Amino acid sequence: MALAILTHTPLWVYLLFGVLLILGWMQSRDRKVSYVRAFMLPCMMIIFSIYGIASAFGMSIGVISWSLGMMVMMALGIRIRAFYNVVFMEEYNSFAIKGSWLWLALMMVIFWLKFAISVAFARELAIVFEPWFILSVSLCYGLLSGIFLVRMVILWKIKSLHVKTI
Repeated sequence: MALAILTHTPLWVYLLFGVLLILGWMQSRDRKVSYVRAFMLPCMMIIFSIYGIASAFGMSIGVISWSLGMMVMMALGIRIRAFYNVVFMEEYNSFAIKGSWLWLALMMVIFWLKFAISVAFARELAIVFEPWFILSVSLCYGLLSGIFLVRMVILWKIKSLHVKTI
């Protein structure tokens, strides 16, 4: 069955997986990132997450659950000190960001969650139409996306306050 799933997976899914692996690996290294570029990856991951909800379940109760997950993670994540390992360098209009494998792990969780749900839909499993399933999957997407949103808010906050915390 696993081989059948892999052989019927479109090529673009493998390409997306490769791109996410490369982006995640890049996030694991200390780097200097321009102001605009620092916001691109979190935005893309949030869009990928809401796309996962909309494409799987439509714009229904899943979006409410996703939004709740985002709000919960914002409330919790803004307090996580590790997210503040960033320095804004005003002279370059960029950030010095410490590398972390967290971002690769998050990208992979979102990717594999979307992949598993797509497989469940392709196999026409009844579980995908259960309200508890839709709510729990949407909440997971929201929690994961919330971490990326927290990162964006913290970057904006560090730039606006010129906080230097490395």
